[in-house]
Amino acid sequence: MIAGSALLLLILFSVFRKGEAETVPAPAPRAVAVDSTKCIAPKEFMRANHMRVLYEWRNSSVREGNRVHVASNGSRFEKSLNTCLGCHSNNRMFCFNCHSYANVKPKCWNCHLSPMETP
Repeated sequence: MIAGSALLLLILFSVFRKGEAETVPAPAPRAVAVDSTKCIAPKEFMRANHMRVLYEWRNSSVREGNRVHVASNGSRFEKSLNTCLGCHSNNRMFCFNCHSYANVKPKCWNCHLSPMETP
C-alpha cells in the first residue's frame, strides 16, 4: 500500500514537474498623445495606485458628496471616471492590456459604459 502510494506520488510529481514556469513579457507600451500636464498625479504613482485612487474617488464623491479632487500642484479635477477617460480613452491600451497581463478582472464596466461601447 505504501509502495503504491509512493509510486503514484512519483508519477504525479514527474508529470506536473516538467520545468520552470515561462516568464511572460509585459505588454509593450504604445505611443499615445496624452497631455501629461493634466493628469492628477505622476504616471509612476498612477500605475501603482490607480485602483486606490478610483476607490477613494468613488467613496468620497458618491458617499460624501465631495466631487472635486485637488492635485498636489493645485490643479482641480472632477472626481469622475470621465476625468480619466478624457485622456485615457483608448480602453484597449490603458485597461485591457495591463489587466490581462496582470490576470485581473476589473469590475468598472459592470456599471460604467466602456469607452469602446459609446456611440
